[in-house]
Amino acid sequence: MAKIKKYVISETGEFPPQYKVLRLDEDGIYRPVFGPDPDLEDAERKCGEMNLDRARNDKGHYKKDDLSTPDVNEAYVGGKAPKKAPTKKKAVKKKSTAKKK
Repeated sequence: MAKIKKYVISETGEFPPQYKVLRLDEDGIYRPVFGPDPDLEDAERKCGEMNLDRARNDKGHYKKDDLSTPDVNEAYVGGKAPKKAPTKKKAVKKKSTAKKK
């Protein structure tokens, strides 16, 4: 199933164009959170940071994290990895030991 993007880029204005990053709220309405910005690259970077997109190289392959920089995660746009969801522990069934007579 595809990940739903909560943040998108909107272009406004004729010349020069202005770009805004919009967030999809619970009520289905897009509201601006960044912009207007005349630079499309800045708007795309900000949108990627907010959507927690993976960083890619020139060939389109995923980048890996450089372990020599512990404060920045190069694998994600913006340098921050998404927070991990808490994992649920499986309940362990105890084996019943019935005494034989």
